[in-house]
Amino acid sequence: MSQPALRFIHASDLHLERPLGGVAEVPDNLRETFLEAPFLAAEQVFETTLSEAADALLLSGDLVDFDRVGPRAVVFLNEQFQRLADHGIPVYWACGDADPSDSWPASVELPENVHIFSVGRVESLQLYREGEPVARIQGISRIPGDPISDEGFHRDAHGLFTVGLAYGTAASPGTEGDRVHYMALGGQHHRQTVDQSPGIAHYCGSPQGRSPQETGPRGCTLVNVDDAGNVKTRFIATDQIRWLSETVEITAGTDHDALERQLIDRTEKLRTKHPDRDLLVSWNIIGHGTLLYHIRPGGVSDLIADNLRERYGKQSPAIWTVAITCDEPLEVPADWYDQETIRGDLLRQFQQLENNPDTPLQLAKFLPEDFREDPLAELAEVDEQDRGVLLLAASKLGIDLMDGDDL
Repeated sequence: MSQPALRFIHASDLHLERPLGGVAEVPDNLRETFLEAPFLAAEQVFETTLSEAADALLLSGDLVDFDRVGPRAVVFLNEQFQRLADHGIPVYWACGDADPSDSWPASVELPENVHIFSVGRVESLQLYREGEPVARIQGISRIPGDPISDEGFHRDAHGLFTVGLAYGTAASPGTEGDRVHYMALGGQHHRQTVDQSPGIAHYCGSPQGRSPQETGPRGCTLVNVDDAGNVKTRFIATDQIRWLSETVEITAGTDHDALERQLIDRTEKLRTKHPDRDLLVSWNIIGHGTLLYHIRPGGVSDLIADNLRERYGKQSPAIWTVAITCDEPLEVPADWYDQETIRGDLLRQFQQLENNPDTPLQLAKFLPEDFREDPLAELAEVDEQDRGVLLLAASKLGIDLMDGDDL
């Protein structure tokens, strides 16, 4: 059955209340962007809706936590909604955990083009173009913390293309899109299509990454529906700063200077690949060789990071090295463990601690006596998950400090 072609923009998880974080140091030239990035990325979502001449904007939750942000977010959203209203573009908003359906300030009137779905049941609305229905939009807002059942969603009985809108769903994996033609989901910061047949279910992700864990391009999704009802999605980047995680492999012969040259070469390639974005790069070093002993906080990795920041961090767009780390296990000659030296004693002690995971690491006794009853003493307590990481870091520190080789 033929139907009108359609275009939607699907966005979610704007989180206007969350600036970027997760770094120990922010360069002066990026401080304002760190604070403004969520708003700038969100503005690009609305700009994309206009530039793509979309029939509607679909928002699937977590736009903003109004309890954690000032009036600026309300003014911003209202202005952006009004921009779409001026062009006759409706907005459908299914609320999530951060933005309950009753959280919009009662004193601020939303433009008439914005529909916030209620909780408790799926609402079904028709999308009109020039007075004719062209699609059915179904949605439900979430009660914070409660899963959303997909039972209220269903395809239009008269064949209209049907969109479902929700902050996640309790449907079984692989069936999330079965009840509609396109299920616009929110609640995941990573972009992912979780169902493709008979209907598509898609998480569009957040328009802006906020930490080193949220790597890669971020944005919204353009949904194109042809006159046969076939759906194609296209990612559109909106992020203002892009987090990247890069892995660099070294060999036994790699020294300090060679590693720095490798990182410079890779940074140049990143600048070519992402020419219009500020980049925040975390480097992970893998491979073999004695240089691995020295890649630790306070070691040669900090010196290389400082050089990269000086070289690339003040440009526009900037490429800022967040950290250079190495999680490779300690790789030392076997005979070092047998040597009657301080280094040999140290290695044998670490080996014993690694082979006996039940041996507690009693670090509190190394604190000054005045601090042992202080709340900060909790930092000296090592849980099971952190134990291996701490032992690896301490062993590298010990080897680094006792290694006299010229790197």
